[in-house]
Amino acid sequence: MAQLQPKEQLTLDGASEQGFLSFYRGLPEKPNTTVRVFDRGDYYTVHGQDALLAARELFRTNSVVKYLGSGNNKLESVVLSRLNFESLVRDLLLVKHYRVEVYKTKSSGKNDWEAEHKASPGNLSQFEEVLFGANNELTVTTGVMAVKLGTENGQRMVGVGYVDVNGRLMSVSEFSDNDTFSNLEALIVQLGPRECLIPSGDIGPDGAKLKQVLSRSPLLVSERKRTEFNNKDAGQDLGRLLRKKGGEAASVSARPEMDRTYAISALAAVIKYLELLGDESNFGQFSLSMYDLTQYMRLDSAAIRALHVEPTGGTGETSGNITKTHTLLGLLDKCRTPPGHRLLLQWLRQPLVDINKIQERQDLVEAVVSSVELRHSLGEEHLRRIPDLNRLARKLARKAATLQDCYRFYQCVERLPNLCEAIAKYDGPHVASLAAVFTTPLQELISDLSKFQEMIETTVDMEQANQGEYVIKPDFDDTLGELRETMNNLEADIQSQLRRAANDLGLDAGKSIKLESNTQLGYFFRVTLKEEKVLRNNRNYRMIDTNKAGVRFRNGALQDLNEQHMASREEYNTQQKTVVDEIMNIAAGYVEVIQNLGQVLASLDCICALAFAAVSAPIPYVRPKLLPRGSGVLKLENARHPCLELQDDVSFIPNDCNFGKDDGMFHIITGPNMGGKSTYLRSVGAAVLMAQVGSFVACEQAEISVVDSILARVGAGDCQLKGVSTFMAEMLETATILQSASSESLIIIDELGRGTSTYDGFGLAWAISEYIAKEIGSFCLFATHFHELTALADEVDSVKNFHVMATTAHGALTLLYQVRPGPCDRSFGIHVAELANFPPSVIEYAKRKAGELEDEFGDDDDSEGAVKKRKLEKQEGEKLVEEFLAKAAALDVDNLTDAELQAEIKKLRDEVQATNNAYISHLLSRET
Repeated sequence: MAQLQPKEQLTLDGASEQGFLSFYRGLPEKPNTTVRVFDRGDYYTVHGQDALLAARELFRTNSVVKYLGSGNNKLESVVLSRLNFESLVRDLLLVKHYRVEVYKTKSSGKNDWEAEHKASPGNLSQFEEVLFGANNELTVTTGVMAVKLGTENGQRMVGVGYVDVNGRLMSVSEFSDNDTFSNLEALIVQLGPRECLIPSGDIGPDGAKLKQVLSRSPLLVSERKRTEFNNKDAGQDLGRLLRKKGGEAASVSARPEMDRTYAISALAAVIKYLELLGDESNFGQFSLSMYDLTQYMRLDSAAIRALHVEPTGGTGETSGNITKTHTLLGLLDKCRTPPGHRLLLQWLRQPLVDINKIQERQDLVEAVVSSVELRHSLGEEHLRRIPDLNRLARKLARKAATLQDCYRFYQCVERLPNLCEAIAKYDGPHVASLAAVFTTPLQELISDLSKFQEMIETTVDMEQANQGEYVIKPDFDDTLGELRETMNNLEADIQSQLRRAANDLGLDAGKSIKLESNTQLGYFFRVTLKEEKVLRNNRNYRMIDTNKAGVRFRNGALQDLNEQHMASREEYNTQQKTVVDEIMNIAAGYVEVIQNLGQVLASLDCICALAFAAVSAPIPYVRPKLLPRGSGVLKLENARHPCLELQDDVSFIPNDCNFGKDDGMFHIITGPNMGGKSTYLRSVGAAVLMAQVGSFVACEQAEISVVDSILARVGAGDCQLKGVSTFMAEMLETATILQSASSESLIIIDELGRGTSTYDGFGLAWAISEYIAKEIGSFCLFATHFHELTALADEVDSVKNFHVMATTAHGALTLLYQVRPGPCDRSFGIHVAELANFPPSVIEYAKRKAGELEDEFGDDDDSEGAVKKRKLEKQEGEKLVEEFLAKAAALDVDNLTDAELQAEIKKLRDEVQATNNAYISHLLSRET
């Protein structure tokens, strides 16, 4: 929807215009993914290509584009109101993954512009208020990573440094990788960064492959100077940024992370890019850890897309036409807190592989599922009142918090004992798990925060805080006491003015005329628009403004009293500033405790969300039975797709899935297009993913061996902007699977080999299937349109054939969406075209050509029995043809005349014809 155009116009005198044009032309060149905005006080402007972008994306019209200068020196310009600016910034940072720079002049009337604010998808701290408003709901994930490549002992090494500014987290990882960078891709999925930094220039033969892998993920790639990837000063920089444990300054150089030279070099580039050392509030605030990607299930980016884990934009937010139930994140995210939203997305990107940890989560979810009282009290009474504690911790660290922030946190801490009490009421089998994970840590944190509570109770005026005004208690200081008494007297006089005004105007005090106040205007009277007539021509009252809520006004006495009250309040705020500053300094010492509390409550929120999702499904989810890795069992009874079953007008048909020693590890699924093959594959993948997150699953019963990875090749589309064809995308994804899958993986492949010739496609599909079945031996679901591939089951014992059922009784195709053992007997392509309402003439021509190309024969009976009969006759006929050709080749052509040779051939042909095989008769009939 197009935005309203701003009322402001960019008006500059000749000298100012020329000065700005000169400044703008002199700015260093920037990438198209960076947008420069100029803050002009009451409004903003964008210029050049940025102006055209804003006109196209924000206003949907070029009519807003004006020009500075003339002739060849013209510069496109667009004016933005504050609302336009906020909308544009949100779209650029959260949807398009662009960078934003805001310029401001140092002195009025001069063109001494400087970049005052910078933001990028991975660093939103300077734009939090613009992006997320006053509700503190930062629900998107942020993070910046850098990659540095190297070689050790002939192996390709990858070093990764990662920083999450919002979570105050740093991590490094260093590992060897294959030529498809499958380990790096898995790491990107697990961390979910919004930006990736790589060294600029030619980074060797692996550079193109690296960029290709990065392009498959929804992140912004930035090239930085090679000199920034330098670990020379990293130890010193980290020494200033890292949190000191136990108050002692441990040597950073002694930390094991520092031995990962490539990773530390990458981390140094991120620190430089985010300018962390330029803000003292970052000092001593970060934690550093080694990141081991094997601690979580490996997911490639194709699996994230195929299983619809999150919206394709990668922000963690649903937007556009995508409804919440179209992704697993939207389906499961019943969280009540912003940290909960962020953590659940992290859980989905990082499914667990430790069976003990998974089962612990399952126990917690089961406890909340089984207790309606616990579920309701946590979700509706406690969690929904928890503020964004991570953001509060950042504000305290930056000395940007207010007395209101401290009071809100005080209210949060006050509720914690009740929350613990609600958990303690649960008396089921998982009491110990709830106590270990939530109750005990919360009680320890409550104890740690007792002094904070005492400080707030001693200093903050609770009565005023409950009315929305956050001030220090008047009895805390003699001067404050005097000012408070003055303000109380003024407030009493102001209340008396309400009664006088009501009597004077003939209105009912507190009903038809009200006394109200806000921080901007102070005290004023308000009447509804219906009562506005009593003020007309009454010189004793002066109107402030009129809006839908009514008319705001004052009389002379209220005006004087209000001015005195506002002056007293201002003096009160000034007098209390010293006390407030001291409170903020003390509160800043609780940052680590607040972060720990935020983590515990976010985990509790996610557990409750998974429980809510399980009980609110059309058919409640069940707890899957988990088996150790390598058990080789995957059994789902009446499995459903959790997203699809929620769509309107869908009556979902569930299916079983059985992998095991007797049921095979490689399942080939054939059947007509639109018959449910892809949905079946995704249902199984979603069930395994949800199970290892700790969620219940959409089945009647489930037994799942823990897998180390889910790797997918599903429905690749052309990536023309990236220069990657459908077939190339297929091959890249398949190569990643073959190089990174193990016997403990789940592989999902849907329609491989469509982007090349039929023969090449079938050959590749066969070779890849055989390799997975024989060499890898993992769980594999392979949906294909190559019916000939079903013959692989005759050669490899672990391969089993399945098909989605359909019937063509009475010439009409009916899709049954049921998966049954055995291969599909034939193609239903033309019937599907009929369902898609192709013109009858096209359908008839297709049938005729298909008959010519595929040697179709027989009548129009499409019943299952007739199809099987035709297939058997064709197989027998092909054997007769082979025998005929072998006998013909054995004839002594050198000693036979032409007439004798023709007679021998006719004799052989008559023998074949005498068998009365229908397929042979069909072939012979085509001679005429």
